Amino acid sequence: MLEQTQTAVLDTYFPLEIEKPFARERMSGPIKEALNTNTLGACLWFGPDYTLFPRALFDSAQLKAYYQLNHGQLAQQNHLCFQIIEALDLVFIYSIPVWLYDYAKYDLHTPTVGHSIAQLLQCLSAQNSTNRVVLLIEASHFVLLTIKDRQLISCTTNEYQQATDILYFLLAQQQKLQLPSASQLDLYDATQHFDFKSFEVLLSQFKDFEHYNCAFYDTTTYQNQILCASSEDL
Repeated sequence: MLEQTQTAVLDTYFPLEIEKPFARERMSGPIKEALNTNTLGACLWFGPDYTLFPRALFDSAQLKAYYQLNHGQLAQQNHLCFQIIEALDLVFIYSIPVWLYDYAKYDLHTPTVGHSIAQLLQCLSAQNSTNRVVLLIEASHFVLLTIKDRQLISCTTNEYQQATDILYFLLAQQQKLQLPSASQLDLYDATQHFDFKSFEVLLSQFKDFEHYNCAFYDTTTYQNQILCASSEDL
């Protein structure tokens, strides 16, 4: 649970023990108490199983077919959702756990659970960048977004164990997509402990990145500017 302030984001964590009896009741107590003095802005989820589809060809009745193109059969315990990203003329399709869908709908009275990557895409599209590479660092996955000539040309999520995994994947994408040698590289840290200075030193050792202009956004900035951004801000 995030609370936006001018200088920081106050966050509160509640352990999820879904398999134990009365898990929802134990989770609901402190959340409902917090909502007595706070307003729920959005319920957001991060997961690597998502896909993007052209809005002009989209049919909401075919969600499972679109999802299966990249991820195969939908797991029984998951529920499919989608978000329309108008500025990119794309539909973001993703799965969330059924328990989360039910909890948001019946306990929080929230019609949808958004995806943090879709939220990031919404915010980035409003900036109208020409050439840009964006990294979102999560606990066990990283997201690589690439923009070329104001067009989103890739959005991929991969697992990693150390920073060099991210670097070598970035290098492969740089060569595969033939990105401009001079690009803006923005890195958003959702983990609170990513070592950007060491990553920047590694980056400088590759000629392919010598003209990259790097910017690092710590977890507080990411939460304030992306996760806590409202639709009125975009």
